[in-house]
Amino acid sequence: MMIVPFAAGGAADATGRILAEGMGKALGKAVIIENVGGAGGATGTARVKNAQPDGYTIGLGHTGTLAAAVTVMPRLPHNPRSDFAYLGIVAATPNIIFVRKDFPANDLKEFIALAKQKKAQLTFGHSGNGAASHMTCLQFFGLIQAPPTYVPYRGFGQTINDVIAGKIDGSCDLVASVAGQVQSGLVKAFVVAAKDRSQTLPEVPTAAEAGLPEFVSETWTGLFAPKNTPKPVLDILETSIATALNDPEVAKRLSTIGARVPNADERGGSTMQKLVNSEIDRWAEILNKAGFKPD
Repeated sequence: MMIVPFAAGGAADATGRILAEGMGKALGKAVIIENVGGAGGATGTARVKNAQPDGYTIGLGHTGTLAAAVTVMPRLPHNPRSDFAYLGIVAATPNIIFVRKDFPANDLKEFIALAKQKKAQLTFGHSGNGAASHMTCLQFFGLIQAPPTYVPYRGFGQTINDVIAGKIDGSCDLVASVAGQVQSGLVKAFVVAAKDRSQTLPEVPTAAEAGLPEFVSETWTGLFAPKNTPKPVLDILETSIATALNDPEVAKRLSTIGARVPNADERGGSTMQKLVNSEIDRWAEILNKAGFKPD
């Protein structure tokens, strides 16, 4: 069973289902998804921590739940540095800044000017403290020094519905989550926070191209098991992940939701452990500079 710590239908859920299917083929048995939402992903992540370390329960986590959450949620019920046996990064997805389609700005320069003018009158939604949308917004508005009013939601579905309806101005989320709405013209996108343009939305410039090169926000997603899971079991799981990621069909399906398959040197449990440790420190610095104050 793979626990996805968010509601069904979002980018994390889609990524988990693609990997679960690929791993199931490699293992010769189905990998069932269980969506356990709540507390910005902390509820489902804690479920993995407390599961039997036998390989039958693994979890999906990302930059928010395994790195930024340490700063965002001081009372986090788990320690990402020490409570898990990491299996490896499975996808990386850039984040994107988007607004309602009738927002009176047509590029990043115009948007920044309006944001500095409107400040708290600007309303931006996110999926809860520690979610990719929350962190990306904090990073972006911290860089331009024009914090908006944040509107928290339970998930992306509610956020995007309110952006489309014009109830809030915009959000900052994964390309994978909002690509369809951008392509159909339901929302307006300004920049992709990555070094390269997204293959899914090639018409949207990178932040560097738009004049804000320091804005880089790529959400990585990885899998992990409870601490003390036996090494032979971890090896089997890692092998199944590698087999799935090497499958062209898996890579194609991840690409369609705006994600990329990690390179060989980005994979593996030990590599993911090092990444988690470094990202905890990096996001603590970003969030502190943005003036974030945990509840």
